[in-house]
Amino acid sequence: MAQNEAEQLQKSRRKRVERLKKIIVTVVLATILIPTAVSIFLGIRLAITVNRLEAAKAEQAQMQDRLDELEAELDSLKESIALQTREDAKEDDTVLESENSGQDVMTQDGIKRVYLTFDDGPSANTAAILDLLAEYQVKATFFVVGDTSEEGKQLYQRIVSEGHSIGIHSYSHKYGEIYASEEAFFEDFYLLSDYLYDVTGVRPDICRLPGGSSNTVSHIDMSNVVNELNAQGISCYDWNISGGDADGHDLTAEEIAENVLTGVDRFQTSIVLLHDGKDKSVTVEALRMILEKLSTEEQLEIKPITEETPIILHIKH
Repeated sequence: MAQNEAEQLQKSRRKRVERLKKIIVTVVLATILIPTAVSIFLGIRLAITVNRLEAAKAEQAQMQDRLDELEAELDSLKESIALQTREDAKEDDTVLESENSGQDVMTQDGIKRVYLTFDDGPSANTAAILDLLAEYQVKATFFVVGDTSEEGKQLYQRIVSEGHSIGIHSYSHKYGEIYASEEAFFEDFYLLSDYLYDVTGVRPDICRLPGGSSNTVSHIDMSNVVNELNAQGISCYDWNISGGDADGHDLTAEEIAENVLTGVDRFQTSIVLLHDGKDKSVTVEALRMILEKLSTEEQLEIKPITEETPIILHIKH
């Protein structure tokens, strides 16, 4: 009896040992397999995430490439618009005879008066023009643009100190910006007015509208602009003679001089449009021919624009 109980007890103990082994094996396997499964799962998720990230990067790169293409197209479009604006400006600076056939003012004393005007300076050509004017003892008018260089400041000061008239053309000379609105126009206008006053001590009271008062690129009413400037004591001047040095035809000095001299023959009061930008060295050559011829005319005076100069304007206001 005692032997049977001992055997039963031994069997029961073995069963408990076997169960304990199974539990231990299960725990060990779980300890190994669960982290492995989790690692595999996380690895798969990581791989999926990496793939998605790579796909997103590729899509972003494609979008960036497209954006670069669109920016290049936009830059090209801006360049085309700017080029067209410059071409329009050149056309606007050319005086058609039909537009100016009646724009003359008879002088009371019968003496012809010629007002030589130069747009778009200062530049090295401005200095050469000033030298020529000094040589022939002639005063002229310079409608200037913004130039913050030391050379530009010195030329502004030289224009004033040598007795020439200085007027406002525009600070930026960017037609698309200047003529976008009246606010934009006057912001540009007074930026240059204040700057010239700071540099020269003179606040100009004359101006030439970029492209002239009859330009075709403006989005604003030019009559309103002229009237507002007049109300502030600023006179606007167009021209009745163009040398043609900004009409895009690359005229020779002889052709420019001929254009001016032919016009002077026609009018009693001549306001002559010429340019002194950095690319207008041919104008300097033409100016010597012009001065050489006009200086021999007895009943003719070359004068700078002042408050006494008759207004010649392409538009009614």
